[in-house]
Amino acid sequence: MIRLNRDKPMRKMETTISLINIVFLMLIFFLVAGQIAPPLDSAVTLTDARDAESLPPPDALFAHADGRLTFRGADMTADAFVADRRMRLATDAPEILLAADRELDARRLVEVVDALKQAGAARVKVVTRRTTP
Repeated sequence: MIRLNRDKPMRKMETTISLINIVFLMLIFFLVAGQIAPPLDSAVTLTDARDAESLPPPDALFAHADGRLTFRGADMTADAFVADRRMRLATDAPEILLAADRELDARRLVEVVDALKQAGAARVKVVTRRTTP
């Protein structure tokens, strides 16, 4: 008499369910992790840069085409922004990320950078958007 081993199909099914559970947990992790970065200000169109290093502006100060400065949707002055960075980062001379609208006049951009430096910023980096050739 020949007996069939009925445990094999069950083991295969258990392995498949474990794999599905792992993939599902990874999917949930990446969905949550993808929401950590704050969104860009939709009223600002960033300048293009071809060979620049690609970094998202997590806590950037936004300079609009009309010269207005905003941070996380609220109007902000250069002095207030640098003071806020000093307090949050616990440093006397914070590094500032500035996302400037491409329509912003170059003279106004230089004025904003000067105001940030006079307020105590150690360095001001202008954020651009990387384009593909």
